[in-house]
Amino acid sequence: MQRLSRFLSAFTALGLFSAVVGCSRAPEPAPQPAPVAASPARREFPEIVRSPQPPAPPQWPSLDGAAPPLTVNKSARVSVLGYHEFTKGKPANPMQVSEAQFRAQMQAIREAQIPVIGMPDFLAWRRGAKDLPNLSILITMDDGWESVHRIALPVLREFGYPFTVFLYKRFVNGGSKSMTTAEIRELMAAGATIGSHSVSHPYRKRIDAAFRKGPKSGEAFLRTEMRDSRQFLEDLFGQTVTTYAYPGGFHSPREEEFGREAGYEALFTVNPARVTWDTPAASLGRFIVIGTDPNDAAFKLAIRTRGTAAGLRMRHAAGGTTEDTAGITVSPEPDAVVANRLPLVSVQFADSAAIDPGSLVMTVAGFGRVPAVFDAGSRTFRWQVVEPLRSNECRVTVSFRRAGAVPPDTLNWRFFVDLVSAYLPEAPEQLATPEEITLPEAAEPEAIGDAASGADGAR
Repeated sequence: MQRLSRFLSAFTALGLFSAVVGCSRAPEPAPQPAPVAASPARREFPEIVRSPQPPAPPQWPSLDGAAPPLTVNKSARVSVLGYHEFTKGKPANPMQVSEAQFRAQMQAIREAQIPVIGMPDFLAWRRGAKDLPNLSILITMDDGWESVHRIALPVLREFGYPFTVFLYKRFVNGGSKSMTTAEIRELMAAGATIGSHSVSHPYRKRIDAAFRKGPKSGEAFLRTEMRDSRQFLEDLFGQTVTTYAYPGGFHSPREEEFGREAGYEALFTVNPARVTWDTPAASLGRFIVIGTDPNDAAFKLAIRTRGTAAGLRMRHAAGGTTEDTAGITVSPEPDAVVANRLPLVSVQFADSAAIDPGSLVMTVAGFGRVPAVFDAGSRTFRWQVVEPLRSNECRVTVSFRRAGAVPPDTLNWRFFVDLVSAYLPEAPEQLATPEEITLPEAAEPEAIGDAASGADGAR
């Protein structure tokens, strides 16, 4: 009994020891299953797919003041054609152009592939805001004759050419020969631009008479003619008017000053010259088309695409070289503008010039070979024009032989005739001065292209 009691005590003590030791140790984790080896084609984590990014916005050039200005063709030239009245039949005066001639001229421009621009493009080029090709055409028409609507408009629509009409106030709705407001609006709908041509179409004599009454009287007269005409047209047609054509083409620094004051940015003359980048805005040239000119010289000069320098030229036939013209004087002078349609044409040789008088031959455009006479005392070879010149340009050729030489030499020059002054009811008191005229470059006889010959054949 005593032995059983000691066994139970020992067994109890052993159990308590095991319990204490068991509480002081963390239980071991249960065994985990062996990991499965990953397949080479699988990833442990899913792949991250990025969303597509929007493209970067375009980088536009800056529009601030530092941006470079538009570069325009400052070598470009614009031939401004000037028309007045049109007729179905034969022209009755120099300012009338027949329908057939006008259509032939428009066709010649197309065949020559010369672009026709409108006044807005011309003004934008002058401001440096638009580029132009080397040569372009600007078509203008003065006064506001009804034949512009009846005859010229259908032709211009046919070719799709823009144009400008210079109107003077008293001729708008002025009668059967002038256009009505409705007809002018129809021109505008077809692409026409409106320009001013004064209030009453005054010639130089009337303007000078106003200034003889005193500076205030003259200034008031010019302001009325140039400013009121612009305001009248803008109020009537709702189109801004910034261009002006001098009545008869006559102008001076006086008219130019009041034109700028009236707000015009382009004022046109009748001087036969192409407009360049630096042509003064108050004296822009125009080629006035003469309907009675059989040679159509003004139009041909306007559309020519090549030529040589203007002035007196002499060609030595033997070698084809250009010789010095020293010691030779011609009249009218090269590139001079004269009002006389019956001028005396002459060549004077210096005493040292050894020429054969019997070899002298003079040819004048429109007349062919003329009966010029040589005066031995003054050494002058001259001819008096016997019929009024009908072209605004006259070309003269004189051939002669030098003493002891067989081949002849040839002398060429040209001068201009102010045909517009002859058309006016009152002769002008003065012509434009040489400083106010920028004459076009001369063209060789062969420089008039095939396009112009098409116009000749149509008449």
